[in-house]
Amino acid sequence: MDMTLYELRAHPAHSSTAAGPAPASSVLLVDDDPDFRGMVRIAFLRAGYAVHEAENGNVAMAILAEHPVDLVVTDIIMPEADGYEVILQLKAQQSRPPLIAVTGGSLRLRMELPGMARLLGAEAAFEKPVDLKALLTEAGRLVAARRDAAAR
Repeated sequence: MDMTLYELRAHPAHSSTAAGPAPASSVLLVDDDPDFRGMVRIAFLRAGYAVHEAENGNVAMAILAEHPVDLVVTDIIMPEADGYEVILQLKAQQSRPPLIAVTGGSLRLRMELPGMARLLGAEAAFEKPVDLKALLTEAGRLVAARRDAAAR
């Protein structure tokens, strides 16, 4: 049986340009599953993001009060405060980071959870298992759009 060993190494948080180092974009990952957070954290670190993590919506809001971020990726079904609560609390703020909702519960609950997240204010939604390449592409698009809007 052939096996391949993959080495996961984070890219530097910023890269140097002629104008000087570019600041790293930051993301807050909110999910009660530590394995999912770990997998997504590695993907974002490798893409050059600074990463904060929270295991539920209450912890996420506490982190956001101390550390503004460029993007929030939140699970929907979590204990204490779920992803919908995170979306609604952030939606009420004057300036907020874009939100991506992820869920694995739609089939189990027979509900359209990602669609509901978008109706409540998430800019994008994904079903688990998440295609990490698609998630990173959407994250990059949302962060770039936010920075473009702020520059105007």
